Amino acid sequence: MKILILGVNGFIGSNLSKRLVNKKVKIFGFDKSNFNIIGLKNSNNFHFIKGDIFKSQKIIYKLIKKCDVVVPLIAIATPNVYVKDPIKIFNLDFESNLEILKICSKFKKRVILPSTSEVYGKNKEKLFDEYTSDLVLGPINKHRWIYSCSKQLLDRYALALSEKNKIKLTIFRPFNWIGPNLDTLESAQVGNGRVLTIFINNIIRNKNIYLVNNGKQSRSFTYIDDGIDALERIIFGNKNKLNGRIYNIGNPNNNLSIRNLAKKIIKIYNDISLNSYNKKIINISEAKFYGKAYQDIKIRVPSIIRAKRELKWFPKTNLNDALFKTVSSYIVN
Repeated sequence: MKILILGVNGFIGSNLSKRLVNKKVKIFGFDKSNFNIIGLKNSNNFHFIKGDIFKSQKIIYKLIKKCDVVVPLIAIATPNVYVKDPIKIFNLDFESNLEILKICSKFKKRVILPSTSEVYGKNKEKLFDEYTSDLVLGPINKHRWIYSCSKQLLDRYALALSEKNKIKLTIFRPFNWIGPNLDTLESAQVGNGRVLTIFINNIIRNKNIYLVNNGKQSRSFTYIDDGIDALERIIFGNKNKLNGRIYNIGNPNNNLSIRNLAKKIIKIYNDISLNSYNKKIINISEAKFYGKAYQDIKIRVPSIIRAKRELKWFPKTNLNDALFKTVSSYIVN
């Protein structure tokens, strides 16, 4: 089996490659850089191709043509960019991936498509279901929703392709996957990381932590190894039985408020670091922190009934272990 991972240097792509490299597959990884996958360069099963998605259409076309499975992971998934540069989000997250899907349909490839937990938007249900939950987004002037909207539209287009037998498709929706190399601290420092790495960066640098809307919103955190376990089951599963299926990949038991997340991270840091965090946790409005184009999501908890039943997948890593492994990977004493 030949697998093409677009965005191979990213958090999911690099971890997926490290898991698959010892399997009986050939991995072709495409990205602009490869600092997360340096350790794979001597593997006979891994081939890295450097390029820009907007400038390497011919290369991508050839890669898709010769591979059996395509995993298109190229996207920006940080709220700060949603509100500051929505056009960039649309161009990369939607338009470039739309072209990838079109090429895949030409050659009738199998596609493992990453969606996002953000497609559920402001839905107030206790558990989000892949097939029954409404996708509730905010008004047009709130640019925060362009990522969610772009991903949702890709989901719909890809599903339509699979129904016309143009591709073999499985969609997965990650719920706040965390782990080492989630983001670089350089990205987090300028606000382009995710909430966990922004907090970690501020703690390491002994800066105040800012909680948007008092940190009352909650998230369900999933350790990366558990997420990759699910992807493995999809990739090596029956492509016909999994065709057109959508799976939430998350850990509903690891749900907590962002305020409590900050407290847990501070405790872990103070327990294992030679330094001590002694700054403040400060409440701030979403408009002041992100700008007027932002809206927060209060809750995001997945139903994983289908993943359990159809993939035989169960998340194994509890919240404390997931946070410890993630935080400790960034600390150099």
